[in-house]
Amino acid sequence: MEIKNYVLSNEYWKLEIHEKEPGKFIYKLCDCVHDVIYSDQDYHYSLMTSKKKGMRYQYLDYFEKEKGARHLENRTVRLVGGTQLIIEGYFSNTKIKITHVFTLEKGDKWLKESITLLNEGEKKVRFSLINLGFEKMLFKQREGWQDHLDEYTLTAIPSRRFYGYGEDRRKEFFSANDLLFNEWVVKEARMPGFCAEGWAWGNDKGGLLTCKYNVNEIEFSRFSNFRRNLPGRGVENVSIIFGGASLYNGDPERATELNPKESYAFGISKYAAYEGDFKEAYYLYRSHLEQNGHRFKKDYNPPVHWNELYNLGWEAEKTGFFVKGEKFEKYTLEQLYQEAKLAREVGAEALYLDPGWDTYLGSEIWNEERFGPLSEFSRTIHEKYGLKLALHLMMNFGSDDEEDYFYLKSPKGVRVVADPYINLYCVCANEQWVKEKTRRLLELARNEIDFFMFDFTDFSSFMIDNIGCCDKTHGHEVPMHRQSHAEGIFKVIQNVKKHFPQILIEAHGRGVNHPLYYQHGLPYSFDENWGFECMWNPLQDLLSHKAFQLYEYNLAYSIPLYLHINENSDNEEMLQFWWYASVVRHLGVGGLKEPTSRKFIALKNAMILYKKIKRILTQGTFYGIDPTAHFHLSPNKKQAITIAVNLTSRAILKKIILNPTPLELDFHSMTIKDGTNNLIEEIIITPKLKAINEFLLEIHPLSPRIIIFN
Repeated sequence: MEIKNYVLSNEYWKLEIHEKEPGKFIYKLCDCVHDVIYSDQDYHYSLMTSKKKGMRYQYLDYFEKEKGARHLENRTVRLVGGTQLIIEGYFSNTKIKITHVFTLEKGDKWLKESITLLNEGEKKVRFSLINLGFEKMLFKQREGWQDHLDEYTLTAIPSRRFYGYGEDRRKEFFSANDLLFNEWVVKEARMPGFCAEGWAWGNDKGGLLTCKYNVNEIEFSRFSNFRRNLPGRGVENVSIIFGGASLYNGDPERATELNPKESYAFGISKYAAYEGDFKEAYYLYRSHLEQNGHRFKKDYNPPVHWNELYNLGWEAEKTGFFVKGEKFEKYTLEQLYQEAKLAREVGAEALYLDPGWDTYLGSEIWNEERFGPLSEFSRTIHEKYGLKLALHLMMNFGSDDEEDYFYLKSPKGVRVVADPYINLYCVCANEQWVKEKTRRLLELARNEIDFFMFDFTDFSSFMIDNIGCCDKTHGHEVPMHRQSHAEGIFKVIQNVKKHFPQILIEAHGRGVNHPLYYQHGLPYSFDENWGFECMWNPLQDLLSHKAFQLYEYNLAYSIPLYLHINENSDNEEMLQFWWYASVVRHLGVGGLKEPTSRKFIALKNAMILYKKIKRILTQGTFYGIDPTAHFHLSPNKKQAITIAVNLTSRAILKKIILNPTPLELDFHSMTIKDGTNNLIEEIIITPKLKAINEFLLEIHPLSPRIIIFN
């Protein structure tokens, strides 16, 4: 029988679909540059449906358990215009049609994939599993490892071991053994056991980057194993499934069910080869995001914030940071002006007010009774102290007397509390709430507010299994979807930006687990992401390496991070200050009270140096030497900064290798300073030295070094 071949190729990729006999296909994906085959099986087309009614159905996520799954039949393949392969077909015993498109343009290193499901039936269909992806044989029984894949490791993007506020994956990468050993373990112990924005799968020479892109909905890239049983107990072949489309924790929600004649288009999956270590894969991912507009704006110039919280405390915590008693927590107007004075003295550029300025937590109504008119306060901060004014915002709120549509209701109609620690009510981000929240924020913005932080965006409460609002009078689906909640908060952000585009906005997510680029770059979007809560004990987070996720974020992202750090926890060498200043484009500080103290003077001197090189740190291109040494290249590529730190208790001689490939570095001088702006050494780079891109740097214990290249 004639073998049918369909080929899509350019100088980077070759995708071949072989039809050896009717209904028997092989999808062969080959990296042409390195002659590596990443897929050698039929594409994995698998769906499972559920008749369960009522609340959303969530599959348990055991991809290897597909008994009763529907597979693709009556498949047609056609090549269109030399740049697209289109596959269409129906899943067995269903009226679910798939349109599957691979696109590969000439000269493009990215292979793109799109998948659309269409319900052509007359009844609603609920999906309990969607598992669509390339398949590569990893291990064969009686043969062992295939194609030297035991040498491959798997790295999550955009962070490795640590992620978010408290998640520790315990590993920086996953070995082939980790991917193989998944059968007799609980779900929580599976490796990798989670989805990510992208994956780097390769050896010490390079590998495959696969990622998912969906800016409008919550969708991740999956990488998992799949087991096929062979005759004999415990005998099986194990393959890898990646790319394509899948459900993860019930996302994307709109793909979990299709009404009659309704379709769903998943986000684009992309594939590219990289050379080198995981950092090169991260840089490649960053370039993909930048091509889609995810970076800072050309005029980005974030003011250094002074956060009063570290000195004045927060009433919700019931005890002060440095003073006992609750009355102290509710700061006074005089205390705020004293903080503004400290901010000006240390060299900060804006006063940031954390919770405590409004009538109650989350009201977003300025407490005029305690602080006088906002217009007067704002004018004083701007004109008398020469500072900008920034405000913390809460979506969840602490009042029993709000409009009923503010409250997220449980299935029994009970108002849901987000977290007993703070005792805030969960918000229901419906259209009425969006309108009222917008009105309050615009009223604030009219008084020359320069920055808004959107915080406490929790979707629900862990105490009720993360279920959305069930109040039928609020005008949303019941229960409310995570996607609807996120869109409600995002609408408020957009409404502020439409009227006050100059206001800088940082968004603590939208209260749901989502890719960090989600909703960024859309019209009237936010400007910054949050620095993963490394604000309470930043020195401990740094020394424990928890904060290294900020370093990895910068390898993979150009969307700025915003974070304030408690300088009370720093040492007098300003170790903490400089490491965070290197990985956080929008920096805030605070926590010191005495302008004559040694640490305050140290911070003040550090700020003098920081402001001289701020443009490069905030607008330059970030390259990672390693987690303790970073290289920032200026926009015009004629200046650069290296910040290196010693996190140990002994002096070290650290090798600095400057390799921001593929750039050629050409500088005339190198100035080395310590963390308090003292000159250590100045070196004139002679023509003979211009070819040298590495040097040794002596760093004292628990100290930073700042190297300025001109």
